[in-house]
Amino acid sequence: MLDFSEPELFTLLAQAGIPVAVSRLAADADEAARAAAGLGTPEGAQPGARLVLKAGGLEHKTDDGGVVLGLNGPGEVRTAAAGLLSRLGARALPLIVQRQHEGHEMLAGLRREPGVGAVVVVGTGGIHTEVVADAVDALVPLDRAAAEDLVRRHPLHRLLAGHRGSPALDVPALVDLLVALSELAERRPDIGELDLNPVLMGRLGEGVIAVDARMATIDAPPVRRPAARAGPAGPARLDPLLRPRHIAVVGVSDDPAKTGARIYRYLTEKGFTGRVDAVHPSGGEIGGRPRHRSLAAVPGVPDLVCIAVPAKAVPDVAREAAALGAGAAIVHSSGFAETGPDGERLQREVAAIFHDAGIPLAGPNSMGVVVPETGMAASLSGALEADELAAGGVALISSSGALGSCVASRLMEQGVGLSRWVHLGNEADLDVAAYLEWLAHDPKTEVVGLLLENVTDGDRLIRAGRELAARGKPLFAFNMVRSQGARAATRSHTGALVGSHRLRAAVLDAASATRVPTLRVLQDALILASSGGLPRGNRLLAVAASGGACTIIADGAETGGIALPPFPDGVRERVAGVLPDFVAPVNPLDMSAQIIGRPEVLGEVLEHALDDSRYDAALVQLTTNADPGAELTAKVVVAVRQRISIPLYVARFGAESLAPAGMAAYAAAGIPVLDAPDRTMDALAAVVRAAGKLREGSWSSH
Repeated sequence: MLDFSEPELFTLLAQAGIPVAVSRLAADADEAARAAAGLGTPEGAQPGARLVLKAGGLEHKTDDGGVVLGLNGPGEVRTAAAGLLSRLGARALPLIVQRQHEGHEMLAGLRREPGVGAVVVVGTGGIHTEVVADAVDALVPLDRAAAEDLVRRHPLHRLLAGHRGSPALDVPALVDLLVALSELAERRPDIGELDLNPVLMGRLGEGVIAVDARMATIDAPPVRRPAARAGPAGPARLDPLLRPRHIAVVGVSDDPAKTGARIYRYLTEKGFTGRVDAVHPSGGEIGGRPRHRSLAAVPGVPDLVCIAVPAKAVPDVAREAAALGAGAAIVHSSGFAETGPDGERLQREVAAIFHDAGIPLAGPNSMGVVVPETGMAASLSGALEADELAAGGVALISSSGALGSCVASRLMEQGVGLSRWVHLGNEADLDVAAYLEWLAHDPKTEVVGLLLENVTDGDRLIRAGRELAARGKPLFAFNMVRSQGARAATRSHTGALVGSHRLRAAVLDAASATRVPTLRVLQDALILASSGGLPRGNRLLAVAASGGACTIIADGAETGGIALPPFPDGVRERVAGVLPDFVAPVNPLDMSAQIIGRPEVLGEVLEHALDDSRYDAALVQLTTNADPGAELTAKVVVAVRQRISIPLYVARFGAESLAPAGMAAYAAAGIPVLDAPDRTMDALAAVVRAAGKLREGSWSSH
């Protein structure tokens, strides 16, 4: 709702340090004339400076002919006011009289995005705002450096700064205004949207001034109520969900294809180290174990209740879990917010039951949670059909159950173990930030991967991401849902109202996350970070079996912020001494067939080159080498990797069927092998950025 008249709003803005045009209200033509006389002549202006008359009651004043410019004195203002009232009637009221200002028209303002928070906006102003549509925005808070960066991102920045003889406009004053808007947003959480349009920019040193403004307020953001039942606070609240010792699965029918039966089978087949109880009204036995008719009949109090019953039956099961005092719950059932208004109401009912009982809820519509170390396969993912679950240091959190399963299965197939694997579902209670907070304190988690569609609490996500970084745990994030069509698809399968892709990216940047462009890069970055560790800097030594690969490596290094320092004189001489004359000792180094025919030479080159503090990581890029040479090469690489103190990454683009023994040697040593050089460089760029974020505590955009 609009709560302020324009002069009242201008007073609020002036108190916030935002330059605004002096305004006076009038109810008729005579009052308008007296207001014009009262404005006088602005300091520094020529006597008789012109005035502006506006029809304050109109939302789009220019479009409806509600603005009269260039008025000289009270007489002309009276005449213009009479004309506006005659033509527009009461719609024109109140009349607004201002001094007339000149300058380049810009738009500035702020708005609040659901889940993300407040953002400051700047763009082309005046009547061309909608046509040009060039506005850029940034998350609050903005310091001066962030505001300067925001202005630099505007497409017309070079014109504002002066271009080909045009005068430089007062960009520093515009930056000051943006900082003031950011501070206002923090002081006034009830401001939902504020538009200053136009903001007139004078020449450098002349300042900026807002001559029109609109503001809409919202109810203050709700404060989350504390849980009704006392329980562990902070991240420990999720222990029953992510570290359970007793699980009850509700909805375990005799049909092995049904969700409950699958979850129960996975838990028992994967050897869950705790206790598992099956619940179904039919009772009896399943798999030789008793099946209880209700939760109340389960001996003891489960840490975790997995609910896989029809959506309409979930509230009753939730009440049973609450009465029992369960530690946590996963609602695997679908049919909630992702289906529309009726499902949304049902989801709110279920969430309220668990909230009032102090029980953390994963889902609904959640595929589930997997903890390979304890065999906790509380999930319906088809990836659990694999023979074994690989335990390790990578945690995977995903908005998409299917895609999360794909990434998880591929990681484990390549020997990369998982600490926790979570599908968020509809996030009726627990969101991604809650899991990140827990993972920051989890001793088993070393690296975190995130597939993100929705942000429900941007501030909390930022704090959680920074806590991960402070504890030396890199966070790699694939920011999904770019287009409007993708947003609609997300709505259909999670019920989420997602904000803009760019603003979610800003939240991730502020959270010290390393954003990756594709799922493939996410997978590869997790592989490299979990196996070889992060490099201490961006200096790479690259050795390849192909000149073309070296070219791709060089291109990828340039675009990915990776340095390829040349060999120091002494190292270059030693490397040249073991290579044929036709091989130039440069970085990246094309060893060509030498890698295939003489693997020992590769070892000598690496030993010479890496016996120096000039490099932070090394890459060996192979092509189509075949056994037995491929196995010999692998043994050389493994031996070098075990002796050096920096990460050594391996990639091979040839068919794996040519070198089964070689690939087995890498696997036995715990060395993952990537493939194409372009794919490898994308992954290396990601781990280099992640290392920089951890090293420098940087939360800036990349």
